[in-house]
Amino acid sequence: MKIKLAVIGGGSVNWMRGLMKDVYTLDGVEGGEIRLVDPNTDHVTSVKNMLLKFNELTDKNFEVSVVEDRKAALAGCDFVLTTFSPGAMDAFFNDLEIPVRYGVRLPVSMTCGISGISAALRTVPVAYEITQDMEEVCPGAVLLNVTNPMTAVTKAFNLPAKTVTVYGICHEINKLGDYLGKILGLNRPQGMGIGTYLYSYLNEIGFDYAVAGINHYIWLVRANLNGEDMLGKIRQFAEEHEGFLDLGPDYIPTDSYANNGQAKLALCRQFGYLPIPGDRHLIEFWPSLCNNQNGFGMEYGVLKTTVDSRRLDKVLQKQYIDRIASGEEPVTFSRSGEEIVGIMQAYIDKREMITICNRPNIGQISNLPKGAIVETLVKKEKDGSITPLDAGELPRPIHHLCYLHTGINETVVEAALKGDRKLLIEAMSLDPSTGTMDFSRIPKLCDDLLRANRKWLPRFFG
Repeated sequence: MKIKLAVIGGGSVNWMRGLMKDVYTLDGVEGGEIRLVDPNTDHVTSVKNMLLKFNELTDKNFEVSVVEDRKAALAGCDFVLTTFSPGAMDAFFNDLEIPVRYGVRLPVSMTCGISGISAALRTVPVAYEITQDMEEVCPGAVLLNVTNPMTAVTKAFNLPAKTVTVYGICHEINKLGDYLGKILGLNRPQGMGIGTYLYSYLNEIGFDYAVAGINHYIWLVRANLNGEDMLGKIRQFAEEHEGFLDLGPDYIPTDSYANNGQAKLALCRQFGYLPIPGDRHLIEFWPSLCNNQNGFGMEYGVLKTTVDSRRLDKVLQKQYIDRIASGEEPVTFSRSGEEIVGIMQAYIDKREMITICNRPNIGQISNLPKGAIVETLVKKEKDGSITPLDAGELPRPIHHLCYLHTGINETVVEAALKGDRKLLIEAMSLDPSTGTMDFSRIPKLCDDLLRANRKWLPRFFG
């Protein structure tokens, strides 16, 4: 069969190499169309050339095009991937660095906190408009999003969705196997894909589990092995270990993407449940884990991912893609472990599958508001619909902060779509990250961010 795929943000040198290699491994697909949409003509041209090389190296035959008109690119598509960032690194620098002047310093700034709120203002309106376009020109298509801030963006995608099916996809759950192996001995068999391990193998060996929360803040809330509750053993591990690796007292991290789970285990010791995402995301939800007293997370092994380092990464990633396109770099077509290709394959095969997904809450987390975007395991049905798997109630300490952030996200989405400064200040004032600054300065911080990113915020300045 042939498929039609549009990629909004198709010049993403960060995502496209891995995601597109995955697309070229789809079984039963001999080709079709891949339409790339991205204002960065240099990057998107490199990606196009890489895909043309992929055509040469495989038995697939995709017609690859760069399309300037987004609606034209979406027309008739079966699948739409979204990995876009209005303003790219220039806007991201403002999100990340302007709050530092006010005492708000976050290590990643793509989920929550003042920086995540600022990023949502640019991405939310675009997400909303993409779904509107899809309902008009490719009704019934499947939208697979990896754009952050995931919770707010996924909410925006879902608001106008009638026939479009929206998946908000995050790969943080892929680390769960490492934790289960270290703590419970439930190691992933050599050569087994992470999806098979998480969604089939664990069930087959009698491990029944649930993860639940909001994006970059999901927790292991149920863990039973052949009927025996394993949460006690997980808590005991946290009491006995500072981190997941014995790195010694002189360990100094140098990679901002690496950490040893020190914050994760500290949270488990304090609250009795294990959070799944990496520490660099987790500490952004907790000012007590990310403030001047602990080096803004450095005491827990977390380093700030600077904009300069991200710019350099993009230069190196583009160079790598260019080497692939020229034939200088060998390519192995094995699946990356990202959820997206598994979901696409399940639609192509018209079969059921279990995966993780950010979706509107219809009761899968019983003590969070209906309609709020939550992250749990879900079942993709044979007919293409999504059935969230019941995660029950969030335990009290997890519930309270999740509830607060669902409210903040709802307010941020409304503020972004309306261009409403008053609502934006309200959301910023509620966000825990502003606990490190003076309350009266929040409106000034809000205005500084709006002015700096004005060119990407037409709803605030129209």
